[in-house]
Amino acid sequence: MRRTAALLSSAVLLGGAAALASPATAAPAAGSCWAYAGGWNAYAVCSGGTDPLQGWFVSANCLYWNANHTAQFSRPVNGFAVFGDGTSVASCGVNETVSFPRVVYGGRIPTQPAGPVGPITGYADKCVDVKGASGSDRTPVQIYDCNGTNAQQWKIGVDGTVRAFYKCLDVAGAGTANGTKVQLYTCNGTGAQQWQVRADGSILNPASGRCLDDLGFSTENGNQLGIWDCNGAANQVWHVPA
Repeated sequence: MRRTAALLSSAVLLGGAAALASPATAAPAAGSCWAYAGGWNAYAVCSGGTDPLQGWFVSANCLYWNANHTAQFSRPVNGFAVFGDGTSVASCGVNETVSFPRVVYGGRIPTQPAGPVGPITGYADKCVDVKGASGSDRTPVQIYDCNGTNAQQWKIGVDGTVRAFYKCLDVAGAGTANGTKVQLYTCNGTGAQQWQVRADGSILNPASGRCLDDLGFSTENGNQLGIWDCNGAANQVWHVPA
């Protein structure tokens, strides 16, 4: 007889339940997450304002049963990655039982430094935006009409980075010349990814000695940002999350 009953079918609230999380990872900055089994699937849900830059996924074990109702083996399964609020799903086979569903923070997804998250607005009230909402390396960072999407959610990290989609705001090629474009790139700890938000609203890249700039004072959606001599002009004044 096929074994279809799922273990731990009731939801398991993860707030404060460290035994269900990888010991090397941290819980989300806000919101709550829980995991549960249903049928042949493991589900995990985060809601209520989870850090949109924090990646996580559901993990579970799949127990295989023979006709005598004896467990033969257990194998791990992982769901797809989610950032911020959402649902991740991992599936076992029809002759398997889902056991020990859990949320894993970090793991194969880099954990994020602490820091406020929200839009960065600037010249002409446009928002700093990741082109195409892509997390790929070398994706241009541009200005765009503010729309509240994750492409415009930035973390001002306590480590000096500015992040979106778990990647870092980066000066292309570690350039230092006026007009060098900025992009999204895997965080690597280099000077090209270090930024200082200053009292006058400018955002300085110390490695180049230049400031984040809406190049050409453009108001056009899609204009790629770059660095330029710090000059206090309106196209170098940014309002960051606090």
